[in-house]
Amino acid sequence: MQRSLGPMLTWALSAAATILGCSGGASDDPALNARMRILGGQFVAGPMPAPQNGPEVASVDLLTNTIWPGYSNKPIKGELEPSATAATLALSGDEGYWIVTAGVPDVSAPTLPTFRAAAAFSSTLAPGAYSLEVHGVDDAGRFGPPTVRTLTALSAPPSRSVQGALIVTLTWDTEADVDLHVVDPLGNEIYHGAPSSQDAFAQGSPTAAVSYGILDFDSNANCTIDGLRQEDVTWTNAPPSGHYLARVDTTSLCGQTSAHWTIRVILYGTTLVEVTGTAFDSDTWGAHDRGAGVLAIGFDVP
Repeated sequence: MQRSLGPMLTWALSAAATILGCSGGASDDPALNARMRILGGQFVAGPMPAPQNGPEVASVDLLTNTIWPGYSNKPIKGELEPSATAATLALSGDEGYWIVTAGVPDVSAPTLPTFRAAAAFSSTLAPGAYSLEVHGVDDAGRFGPPTVRTLTALSAPPSRSVQGALIVTLTWDTEADVDLHVVDPLGNEIYHGAPSSQDAFAQGSPTAAVSYGILDFDSNANCTIDGLRQEDVTWTNAPPSGHYLARVDTTSLCGQTSAHWTIRVILYGTTLVEVTGTAFDSDTWGAHDRGAGVLAIGFDVP
């Protein structure tokens, strides 16, 4: 029996088709020369159409306004007026714009369509100020007024100097997609799929002196090369006492033959332990979610 796509998905798909028809059609060009690419978005070459009394953008959330050459997976999300079926995004001076279909309302906006995107920026991006222009679009292809946010491009990635009471750092030497997984003494696994143990601590009502672990970055995610080749899980204040595990999960070698990795554990400014290893193609097999990867080290925090 064929299952129905459901009204929301049908709505989103028809919205994308309508927008493409009204704007002259999508390009087969994957926009490899664009300053900004939206992962999973639909690219349209040429300027953004003029506003046509379409829906407004209720909010845009960028987390930070800083970008740099080669930066990937920068989250962009927002809320649209109820009649919107999609959002369009463009970076100033770029060769086209991107369509992101609107999704179902979420907890933060229970009555509004929402959009979520991950942006990647060219390795040749020049430093300076850029405008990110966002429009809401309805199912007739009418564009609403622009909402503009300023992005500041640095000349290089920010310093990877990391501060904290406990720091677990993974680095590697080739442009592969390698992920750090850290399991704390309470069984919380911190990795790209669950980048913070804050929720678990909130439910457990720990003492105020104990902090939670946070993953700072998912480097080279989906082989979108960002040049960092480093991931850190940190506890700003006193970490939970007990036994920790650190694993290395090689999602993809991204065309490389291997990746030599290092895990370093720093506790209160002193290196507790350091281990090295090598990832090969066989390490990319299997699932890459909670529990994935090879065990690199176990260590104890008093």
